[in-house]
Amino acid sequence: MGEYAVRNSDGEQVKIGTCESMYYLRYEDRAKVSRLENSLDASTETNLFWRLPYPDEDNVQIGNYEVYNRGERLCRGEGDCCVDFSDPSTIESPGAVQLTHPSGLLVSVPCYHGEKLPEGNEIKAHWNGKSWSYELAFVKNLEDGTVWPVVHCRHCGRMWRYEWSEILPYLHGKIKERLAKHATGA
Repeated sequence: MGEYAVRNSDGEQVKIGTCESMYYLRYEDRAKVSRLENSLDASTETNLFWRLPYPDEDNVQIGNYEVYNRGERLCRGEGDCCVDFSDPSTIESPGAVQLTHPSGLLVSVPCYHGEKLPEGNEIKAHWNGKSWSYELAFVKNLEDGTVWPVVHCRHCGRMWRYEWSEILPYLHGKIKERLAKHATGA
């Protein structure tokens, strides 16, 4: 179900999210919109998943972000020395990925978030240019006023909440600076 609000800067009605996922609204910008009837009040609502504050989007108006479900790759180091975030315990919580072919064939396989390949007699699986799986996808605000990092698998969308101390070492640049304030509760 879509969530809509009025952008205070120009009075335009904009989509801010779907259900609890605020794909088009940053946590820091929640007071810059006004509630519309039959939509949530972003300025007071808790337990939502908020868009990350990407520096390259600073001049984009609320509701106008191009990529709605953008994530930030989690890797320690840079360039060829990049070590991707990994959590083998997530194997116990698989998601699902559907693979399609132009012939109309549709196959559903479990997603182990890049930690292992699916098993089974009817599934043939190989790595073909394996890439990263985990991204910092949202920040989530709780009733107690804390803000937590939410990581998702960029392939199936499964999400987990982590401590900031586990995530900040994998972030870089301005976005790390912006999000570090939540680690101290500032």
